[in-house]
Amino acid sequence: MFRCAVCQAHSQKSLCYGCQSLIQEPTNPCQICAKPLNQADGICGECRSDPPNFSQTICAAIYEPPVSLWVQQLKFGGRMDRARIMAEALLEPISKVDHNIPILPVPLHPKRLKSRGYNQAYEIAKIICKKQQRPLLADVLIRTKNTAMQAELLEKQRAANVRAAFVVNKEIAHKKVIVLDDVMTTSQTLRSVSGCLIKAGVEEVIGAVFARTSG
Repeated sequence: MFRCAVCQAHSQKSLCYGCQSLIQEPTNPCQICAKPLNQADGICGECRSDPPNFSQTICAAIYEPPVSLWVQQLKFGGRMDRARIMAEALLEPISKVDHNIPILPVPLHPKRLKSRGYNQAYEIAKIICKKQQRPLLADVLIRTKNTAMQAELLEKQRAANVRAAFVVNKEIAHKKVIVLDDVMTTSQTLRSVSGCLIKAGVEEVIGAVFARTSG
C-alpha cells in the first residue's frame, strides 16, 4: 500500500483515484507527435510539412501545472517518487505496444549525468520495463554532444542543438524500439535519436513521453 504522492491518502498507486484527475491527457493529439490539436484524427502542420522519422508518440499528459512541476522536481530536485508517477501514467498506453519491443531511455551526456547523478528518462523507463517485463536498452546509445537544455532555446535553435548529438555504440538486435523521454517540446530530440537508430538498422521508432507541451 502506497500513500498518494500529492495528498498522502492511502492508495494502491503513486496517485490516489482523486489525484489522478490532475493529469490531463492531450486533447486530439497529432497522430505522429502527440501535439494537441483542435480536431481529432489529425496530423499537425509540422509533421505534414516535415514528416518525422518516428512513427508515433505515446503521451500521458499535457505539460502544465502540476505536471510541469513534477517534471522539474524529478529533473532537478531528485524527487524519484515523481518518476513513479510518470511511469504509472505511461503503463497503460505503452502496454498496447508488443511487450517484446524494448524501451530505450534518451541518454544524458556523461558530464550532465555526473552532475545530476541520475538520468530521469532511465528512472521512468526501468519502472515500466520491470512492470511489463519489457527489455530495457540502457547502454546502446550515447550522447556525445553536451547540448543545452531544449527548454532554454528558441524553437529554431532546437534542431541544431541536438543534431548529431547521439551515437549508437552497440548492435541493436530489435527492429522496433520505443524511445522514452520525460518531456517533448518540438520533437527535435526524438527526431535526432530516431535518425541515429534508423541508420543503425532499426526499422521503426515509437516515441513515448510523460508530458507534451501544447505549443
